[in-house]
Amino acid sequence: GGNIVINLFCGPAVNAARGIAVQVNAAIHSFVTNFMTALNPQITKSYAAGDQKYLMTLLFQGARLSFYILLLLSLPVIINTHYILHLWLGQVPEHTVLFVQLVLIFGMCESISSPLITAMLATGKIRNYQIVVGGFQMMNLPISYVFLRLGAIPETVLIVAIAISQLCLATRLYMLRGLIGLKARDFIKKVYLNVIIVTALSSILPLVLSNLIDENFISFVLLCIVTLVSTLLIEFYVGCTLKERQFVISKVKTIIKKKYDKNK
Repeated sequence: GGNIVINLFCGPAVNAARGIAVQVNAAIHSFVTNFMTALNPQITKSYAAGDQKYLMTLLFQGARLSFYILLLLSLPVIINTHYILHLWLGQVPEHTVLFVQLVLIFGMCESISSPLITAMLATGKIRNYQIVVGGFQMMNLPISYVFLRLGAIPETVLIVAIAISQLCLATRLYMLRGLIGLKARDFIKKVYLNVIIVTALSSILPLVLSNLIDENFISFVLLCIVTLVSTLLIEFYVGCTLKERQFVISKVKTIIKKKYDKNK
């Protein structure tokens, strides 16, 4: 639907720019697919077994970790979008930079909902869910049409999609409260606000640095390194709980020990 209304009001050139953005997002999103593939059966199994505590752990940790993976991969691209597109395409089409950035933000927003969708499907009670959430998602087309008809910029289509994504997330939380006993307030506090804080803190240093240095290959490499290190540290020390940090450290030590023993 988004492609159709963009083509109607903005022409094929802008549609091509959106197509490039979707390609970039698909390449990055593929990295989180394996994580969700491993997580989804566990969510279904824990619901079927009636293990409420483990199910909540999977939903909360799965939402945060899938977002963290995408943030780690997406933030360097968002910070360096223009230079990356310049290296890839030579001449960057108009609107492409903002399209790429908004598509990546949309993908991160959707990643929070992925475990919730799996939990909803596990209940088998999806009629009302599909009607309400599906109805909200279908509103993307008429709302985008109205905005573009009024002269809004092409990127409005993605801004509307992001807004509707958040509305759908709120709806899923409300519905799952009655179906599986999910506490929406806890989810907002431990997941939603958590990822917002992590994203904000991770972005400060890279954004400041990007405004201080010129756009070239050396600065691109430097910005990528700074962004990755900053994001990893913030995710580890701010985004993870003490138990999760201890788990990660123990796993890293085990991997290092295995490699050391193998080399011996």
